[in-house]
Amino acid sequence: MEEKIFNLQIKEFNKINKITRENGNEIYAHAQFVLGCDYLYNKHDYAKAETFFLNITREDNPKSYALAQLNLGNIYNETKHDYDKAIAFYSNISREDYLETYVQAQLSLGSIYNNIKHDYDKAEAILLNISKEDNPEYFAIAQSILGYIYNNKKHDYDKAEAVLLNISKEDNPEYFAIAQYILGDIYHNIKHDYDKAEVVLLNISKEDNPEFYAKAQFKLGDIYFNIKHDYDKVEAFLLNITKEDNPKIYTQAQFNLGNIYFNIKHDFDKAEKSFLNITKKDNPEIYTKAQFNLGDIYFNIKHDYDKAEKSFLNITKEDSPEAYAYAQLRLGNIYIDITHNFDKAEKSFLNIAKEDNPKAYACAQFNLGCCYDRKHNYRKAKSCYHNVSKQDFPNAYIQAKFELGKIYISKIFKNFTKAQNCFFEAAKTATYSNCHPYYYICAQFILKLKQNNSSLISNKMKFAKLNETIFAKIKNICDLTNNIKYNLLVFNLFDNNEQERRVAHYTKPAVLFNLLKGENPSKFRLNIVDFMNDPSENQVLTSWLNIGNHPDSEIKSFLASFSFNHNCLNQFRLYGNEDNIIGSGVSIAFNKNFFGLDTERSINNEIISLHSIKSIKSFENKQVKLETEQIEIKSANTLYPLPLYRCLYFDPKTGYMALAKRNKQSFYLENKNEKTPETIDREWDDYINLLNESDKISKIRTKLEAIQKLIAELSNNPELKKISNLHELLSLAVLPISCLIKHAAFEDEDECRMIYITHIADDNIVEPQDYQSANNLYVEYMHVEEYIDNIYLGPQCKMQHKIWLQNHFKKKRREKEIKLIKSEMPLR
Repeated sequence: MEEKIFNLQIKEFNKINKITRENGNEIYAHAQFVLGCDYLYNKHDYAKAETFFLNITREDNPKSYALAQLNLGNIYNETKHDYDKAIAFYSNISREDYLETYVQAQLSLGSIYNNIKHDYDKAEAILLNISKEDNPEYFAIAQSILGYIYNNKKHDYDKAEAVLLNISKEDNPEYFAIAQYILGDIYHNIKHDYDKAEVVLLNISKEDNPEFYAKAQFKLGDIYFNIKHDYDKVEAFLLNITKEDNPKIYTQAQFNLGNIYFNIKHDFDKAEKSFLNITKKDNPEIYTKAQFNLGDIYFNIKHDYDKAEKSFLNITKEDSPEAYAYAQLRLGNIYIDITHNFDKAEKSFLNIAKEDNPKAYACAQFNLGCCYDRKHNYRKAKSCYHNVSKQDFPNAYIQAKFELGKIYISKIFKNFTKAQNCFFEAAKTATYSNCHPYYYICAQFILKLKQNNSSLISNKMKFAKLNETIFAKIKNICDLTNNIKYNLLVFNLFDNNEQERRVAHYTKPAVLFNLLKGENPSKFRLNIVDFMNDPSENQVLTSWLNIGNHPDSEIKSFLASFSFNHNCLNQFRLYGNEDNIIGSGVSIAFNKNFFGLDTERSINNEIISLHSIKSIKSFENKQVKLETEQIEIKSANTLYPLPLYRCLYFDPKTGYMALAKRNKQSFYLENKNEKTPETIDREWDDYINLLNESDKISKIRTKLEAIQKLIAELSNNPELKKISNLHELLSLAVLPISCLIKHAAFEDEDECRMIYITHIADDNIVEPQDYQSANNLYVEYMHVEEYIDNIYLGPQCKMQHKIWLQNHFKKKRREKEIKLIKSEMPLR
């Protein structure tokens, strides 16, 4: 009968509409169904299609009736969006009518109750009617919707996991991929079982479901970024995502890749390429962020100011008023710093509206004030400074108040009362920062002088010269200090020196074991300076400046030491020895990804401000440069990533200075089996030329001598001498470099340091858990294994240490091998 009707549909279609019940109910039902399908799928006349489908009764033919009711349900569900009628038609279909149609109807009903009615109990009850025996493909879809309901709506993650695990790839590859993705989400975000999350996400292939494959690769990248800190794998996963798979995820992946290349791997060409892959059409919001980051690359790294300007100009107010404000702020900075076009700078700053971005507006108004200051238009400058409110941006407000104070004590206005009010207002709210603590230190001087009823405040003539007497000198010291610190930064943004691509930390095998052990390895530690072996630690500079350090100060420095020489006999003799056996330690060679570039992280400004003296975030005197974060994926560890600085070796008695660097022997040890002595000598010479030590030393010496002179002038001022904590305030100006200047006697260590300066009440400081540990305090940095390139075993390091390290790394099956190198340095 079915074959006969099929032939009828093909060969005698024009006669079908003449078939009546007199031809037989079953034939009539089939004919009505064929006519309904013709009007539905070919002619798109839904009213006529409905009429034909409604002519079919269950008594005529249960199968045709079920198919007709399904199509009627689809018309009201997908075309007319009358979901109550759709539910009624779908509900008319019973399992006995036609099993395949019943399963489809139940799936559609479950979807309506889930997506439209939000009646998740009904959706659940209906979807549970579909078994694998009924239809494996639809069963997989039903189970995936149930998984969604349990996961997202009922938050019953165990049930969600159970139903999603019911779906096999053979049932339905597409929905298997979806189920595996949701499982990955549960393991990642809810159960925090990252290994299981990785396993299920890796089950998703591009052939199964390109869209969810892209999502899975993105989530795997997130796991390896935030949890496992393996940036090579993050890069690999994100590079697997193509635009064709999922344009939205591709755009986000390219943005994150750009940020990894910029912030982690410091490969600025790759970062540029990734950001350029993002078009406005793909995602206007991400495009805006990418253009902003491109602008920063061109400005700060490549010094291509035309391209930087173009990138910032690509950001429109329509795309993002907030980002537009930041971009205009950057453009103003370019016009001031590079092209010295103050008219253009003025125009950019004026483009920033308060309602778009209050913080950027405050900075822009301050910068406008500075522009007018330079043009000697003090009335306009004063007006702009007054536009900076405390609510918009407290730090810009503090600076504006200081600059207003300077204007009021100038010869133009000579309003000493207003000037005093401005200085006192700024001093009350100033906070500390490591980059330019100028405003904070000046504020503290103002407050102390007021408390002492100093003539520098009460005498109008002296008050008018405050900028010359104090402010300009403090600013000069802070600028010189910051410049020295920047010159000591090892992985400098503009430094292509691959010869310093890794540095070594010498320690005991027991420490290395704890850093690598099992499921819960220890994090790398920075130890408090107070308990260091060197009694002159952190005092060489301040003693030379005659300002001293205060042992009772609540501001503490923590540091970790590294050496440019990875296989050094003297280091093996001094550090990491176990059981009193000299040379039994290890040297861990870390790659540069273990460190950061943001020098602001070296001091925890917020904690110092909260617990101790009032603190201040840094801004340059004549221009606020409001920074925005490059990378969106954030680490929960507030210390990460810290920059690395090379030590400056200094003998105060003789004036001798030297920079920490690699020694020539380290070049021979690294390349002895691969390069000729002539090649090694040539590379050593290139390294020394690139380091340009003599020129750097000359510049640093000049800056230190200038600092010494300025501090002497301030220290010898009769009025300033009355300030009880004068030396402590002056030491804050040079605090960022105090730990970086070591006595020349330690030069052969060629040391570089990771520094963290904070208040003693910082929660990051780990409290001792037993009495034996009370002689040390430390802060935890991060896990280390993914950042180790080589491990050097000391000449007397025990054989079992090498064996357990080999076992550990072989089991891990790392893509990037960690080399174990036994030191052959001769011990006598």
